[in-house]
Amino acid sequence: MAFDVVVVGAGAIGASAGLHLARAGARVLILEKESRPAQHQSGRNSGVIHAGYNLKPGTLKAKYCVAGSRRLRAYCRERGIPMVEAGILIVARTEAERATLAELHRRAQGNGVQSRIVDADGIRDIEPEARGIEALHAPEGASFDSARYVEVLLDDARAAGAEVRYDSAVRSIVDQGNCARIGTASESFEVGAALNCAGLYADRLAGPLAEDLRIIPFRGFYAELVAERRTLIRSHVYAVPDLTFPFLGVHLSRRADGRVIVGPGAMLAFGREAYKLTTIDLRDLAGTLTWPGFWRMMLQPRFRALVRSEVSKSLSLREVWKEARLLVPALQPGDLVRSYAGNRAQVVNRAGELIDDIVVRESERTVHVLNAVSPGLTCSLPFGEYLAQLCASRLSSVT
Repeated sequence: MAFDVVVVGAGAIGASAGLHLARAGARVLILEKESRPAQHQSGRNSGVIHAGYNLKPGTLKAKYCVAGSRRLRAYCRERGIPMVEAGILIVARTEAERATLAELHRRAQGNGVQSRIVDADGIRDIEPEARGIEALHAPEGASFDSARYVEVLLDDARAAGAEVRYDSAVRSIVDQGNCARIGTASESFEVGAALNCAGLYADRLAGPLAEDLRIIPFRGFYAELVAERRTLIRSHVYAVPDLTFPFLGVHLSRRADGRVIVGPGAMLAFGREAYKLTTIDLRDLAGTLTWPGFWRMMLQPRFRALVRSEVSKSLSLREVWKEARLLVPALQPGDLVRSYAGNRAQVVNRAGELIDDIVVRESERTVHVLNAVSPGLTCSLPFGEYLAQLCASRLSSVT
């Protein structure tokens, strides 16, 4: 079979784009290097459907997150994907955090996200064990089974005519002007358009189109509550974030499977798939350490302070507990056990800036998704549709 489009990566965004392309009548091949889908960012995450209250109005993230949250929840209901819709509570404990909370409320209103400010009594009404002086409640926040979601997207893509192949690591994507050539260890494909949704490896496959950017992996470690203490949390309790960085800090979240996770930390990973502290990938680590933007990032005093804090949380459950109990004072050290970790594909430019918005780079026959970190999963349905449209426009000009 000849294909019109090859999509690289069977995570949430690649699966969504493949589904939208197939439904539009394109002959689609989705290539995935693993033996099954959602083995990295799309499966190793908090499982939160973000509401969009913390994103700057006017950014691509805000646009796709707000629309994506609503479409994703509707898709989960329609397709029977496990989901818990119980909202997110962002709790302020100090006057400085109250000021940040007001900014989050302004962003929520600017993005058209449902939100309201509640006082200390209102906090207890929503989350009886949480404590603070004020909070923002975003009722559109939810949890879902992200891995199952990707599986269902791929099922729907196949039903629409797409083909999905596993154990097919893509080694190269080359724009040849009249077509795109995609190479694996054993095959090559010439198609009208290639879509790079390779996540942690997207910059490598993009080649010269990403020469000013580098993916730096950050390891997000989660703890979780022991079974008998899960009743401490009804839905999601978040700390007020530091808006300087694209990390949300420690929070407590009830997953769709009933578990309550606490975290994540966000320390530098020693490999793009280094989910354990003891795992080191020398090529990946060298790529990080030789990137000028990494050292410029590390020279920033606030970032170094963040690194120290996050490393301690990755090494010590007690440090996670100390931060989490500021939100839920009833939490005891023995309530936490270690859980899982996932790596965030954070893009850093040569100036040492952590890129917070979505980054898509294009050539005549290729489209590369270089930055789709959190809430990329929440954005995946409308963002995948947009990527499908970019690819479809290239098919119309095939000679």
